[in-house]
Amino acid sequence: MKKWGSPLCTIEDVIDVLQDAKDMRSNGVEIKRLMGFNEMYNNPPPIDLTPQEAALYWRRLVQPAAIATELELVSPTLNAMTEGVTWFADFLKECYAERNNSQHPCDIELIKMFAIHQYNCRESTWNDWYGGDNSDMITGLIANLGNFGGKNDWLEYIVDRKLWVTETNCYWEEVDPHPDSKEQCLRITGQMEATHGRGSLVKMEEMENIERYSMWTTWNKQIKPNYLVDKSGKHLTPLGRAYLNPGDKSVDCEFSGTRIYVDDAALGGNAELFDCKSTGTKMVKYLGSKDSGTVTFTVVDVPSDGDYSVNVAYLAATTRTAAVSVNGGAVKNFTFASSGKWCGEGGKSTVLPIELQGFVAGTNFITFGTGTLNEKHPVIEWMSVVM
Repeated sequence: MKKWGSPLCTIEDVIDVLQDAKDMRSNGVEIKRLMGFNEMYNNPPPIDLTPQEAALYWRRLVQPAAIATELELVSPTLNAMTEGVTWFADFLKECYAERNNSQHPCDIELIKMFAIHQYNCRESTWNDWYGGDNSDMITGLIANLGNFGGKNDWLEYIVDRKLWVTETNCYWEEVDPHPDSKEQCLRITGQMEATHGRGSLVKMEEMENIERYSMWTTWNKQIKPNYLVDKSGKHLTPLGRAYLNPGDKSVDCEFSGTRIYVDDAALGGNAELFDCKSTGTKMVKYLGSKDSGTVTFTVVDVPSDGDYSVNVAYLAATTRTAAVSVNGGAVKNFTFASSGKWCGEGGKSTVLPIELQGFVAGTNFITFGTGTLNEKHPVIEWMSVVM
């Protein structure tokens, strides 16, 4: 990363980019705000900016560009965890210390909202960590700020800012495995009341200090079970249904499509069915060219030619890659994140949504383990096509 002595761009460059973005807006929604740096507390420098570096870029580039383009400022992201609170408090200190800089002053008053990233769907978490003056986030910030710079009203400054929850879901609550779309739906709709109460979104709706929230993500190329819709935009995922109906226990959180289990599929080569002790279901192993095995699912009654979302239930103690084809066509490789443990170790299956091309109206054949990918595949339990 280049330091300030050799910048990658000038303030004029930043202003031009922002103004062009405003001028070229074509969907009728006006750009009104500029958000700050993203999660600078996750990694050590030089991967992430230090609070000192961030404040320097803020007062020399971000703040003056926002002023020039008439955009309100939203803070760099933070959360209630120690790392997030400490980084953000130090950023505020660095900015406040330069408030009277003759060339590039930093004005904390221009930050109108605080951006929050929190991956947790428990109602109690949002109440305890963000719910008012005695919340973990606010008390943590005040403990770090004290009366820095002779400023005795830091509490007033902080509570005067509304929170924008710009990223949230349940994905990082656990890692063995990460909660899939169904599990996240159950937590958000209040169907896991013992551990999650009514869910996070119901609580956020009630909290006066939270002005906006946004689930991550609608859809993107990074395969994770956090989509609200499939790639076509025609179908809501279980998480998408929960997003539209938070706290509603009547929401159906099951995955769409008819499940086809591996014991109803055709095995090829060395592929082998086995009883997974921890799930109580059949699974198939020894897939891919490395183990010379395939499993082919027959899908009937596909309504039309095109691309479709496919839910895949699998288990893998390490991250694996699976080679998949439709009707013997082009092979596409997908990364399946570790679900934690193998069957003999108490492992649980999880579900990953993938997008496949080459379907035709009527009957189709989806094969896992095809092609020349010389890598270990996950073990597979079932799949379904969203139609």
